[in-house]
This record gives sequence, C-alpha cells and structure tokens, in this order.
Amino acid sequence: MPAMLDRIVDAVRSAKTVLLVSHVRPDGDALGSIIAFYHVLKSLGKEVVVFSQDKIPDMYRFLPGAEAVVHTLGPVERFDTALLLDCSELSRVGDEADRIGSIGTLIVIDHHLSNNGSIPLSLVDTKASSTGEILVDLIDRLDVELTSDIAVNIYTAVVTDTGSFRYSNTTGKTFMLAARLVEAGADPRTVSEQVYETKPLVRLRLMSRAMETLKISRGGEVGSIVLDQHIMKEEDALPEHTEGLVDMVRSVQGVRVAVFYYEMPDGAYKISLRSKGTANVEHVAKIFGGGGHRNASACRMQGNIQDIQEQVLAAVDNILRETES
Repeated sequence: MPAMLDRIVDAVRSAKTVLLVSHVRPDGDALGSIIAFYHVLKSLGKEVVVFSQDKIPDMYRFLPGAEAVVHTLGPVERFDTALLLDCSELSRVGDEADRIGSIGTLIVIDHHLSNNGSIPLSLVDTKASSTGEILVDLIDRLDVELTSDIAVNIYTAVVTDTGSFRYSNTTGKTFMLAARLVEAGADPRTVSEQVYETKPLVRLRLMSRAMETLKISRGGEVGSIVLDQHIMKEEDALPEHTEGLVDMVRSVQGVRVAVFYYEMPDGAYKISLRSKGTANVEHVAKIFGGGGHRNASACRMQGNIQDIQEQVLAAVDNILRETES
C-alpha cells in the first residue's frame, strides 16, 4: 500500500482539473470524504468540481463546503483526473459512470470488501474504519494542513461509518484519529446533534410504519422490515428518511442479522443488511450483485417482494449456518 499511496500522491500533485465523486445516495462517509478532499485540492491550487448524482441529505448540509457539491456534471473533457471516494466500483457513481470512466486518470480510495481494485490507481484498505480514515494518510503525504473544515468533514465520515464508534471496524487507530480531528477543530457535540438529533417528523412516522412490518424469524436471530413506494408517498417521505432504519432492527435483542427491503421509485428493491458478530452479510449481498462490509452491506434486486424475501432469507440462513459449523 505505501507504493500505491506514493503513486496516488504523484497523480494528485500532477493533476490540474479534478472531479470528485462518490456513490449514489451518499452517506456520511461519502460526503465527508469528497468535501474534505475538495478543501485539500483547493489548498493545492487545483480546479475542482464535486459531483453527486443525488441531493445532499438535510442532516449533512452543515458540512463546511457542502454548498460546493453540484448535481449536474457538464462536459467531462475539462477534467484530467477523477477521484472516486468511498466507491467500490465505477457503476456506483450513477448515471454518469460511462462519462466519468472516460476521464484520463481515475483514482479510487475506498474501504469496501467488494472493491476488486479493477482501476489501476486504487487505494483500498478494507481494515480502515472509513474512507475518511484512509484519506488522512493521503492528506498527510500531500503535506496539507488538517484545517477545521477538513477535520469536521473527516470526523463526520468516521463517526457515521463506525456507528458512533460502536461497530467492529472501530480500532485504536480510529480513536487516535478522532482525537486528532477534535484537536484540529471538529466538535463532536455539533456533529452528533446534526447527524443524529435533527430528524424530521416524517422520519419518525416512517419509522413507525416500517416497524409495523417487522418480522422475526430463525428463532429470533433474523429480523426484517419492508417499506414500499405506497407508504413513501403516503408519508411524503424521501429516500434519505430511510437511513438508519435497518439499525433499529439490528438493535433488537437476539437478532444477529437485520434486513431492510426498500422499494425504490423505479420498482427495484434495495436490500440493506446489518449483522452482529461473525455473521458476514457481505457474502449475502455479493450473491445478488452487491457488496460492502462484513457487518454492513447492500444489494439491489428486481422482482416480486415475496420471491426476493425468500431468496435473501435463504442466503442469510446459509451464512448463519456457517458460523455454527
């Protein structure tokens, strides 16, 4: 990895016009990473565009620099370099994937198990808590000061992807980084209030509707919920309002695997998977073309919801059997 880091440092230093992008439906790690690196590149005198296909969820609009994110890409010929952050594969950037893939130099920085490193300049550390954590190594190698604006964005990336330092991807390095970020100007109270304590009323109503569908199976080890577009329209809810609902299921005593079936506007289902302990839900997501981490993964499926549930629960049962053998 040190050799790859050196190559990426050289590529970033050589770049003049840079596109920063992450995955569709961006979360805290995705947004914190691309906005933090926006500040880094601006300090290096680069011309930078930060692009996200989807709008920024309200809970992340407090991030310093969030106003720089655009949702229309425009001509890509102006870019000599594109950085894909927290993105396991090019297709995850959304509808503009093919055009972004045509940019001369592509750089990937990621921590997902499902990242196969198909892009030559890929810095992938699956042991890192977040893409934000990896970025700090790059920032240090670029000899860029860890300003307050950068620190707030990286801290948000770390705290959201570790579930407030509760998940198994939290390490001693993660805590040392958090301390450094706080010293650089990140305020844990402000970040926590913005991310976790400013939920709109519609999200609470959606939570209630989702929990009405809660099903517990396999002797209490598997819990699942469903939200379809009928409910989303009734509650006038946005996709961002579904964030974190699957974690409520995982919090149920005895549940080892939580599944959230969310019907998207195009009729396909996004399947969010969470687990405790050694249950590897990344294996489940991978079966259906998705990926992620051992304890947090996702995939997309087409079809009848009953058929989808049967397939997913069968795969979940198999990985739980593996932990018992």
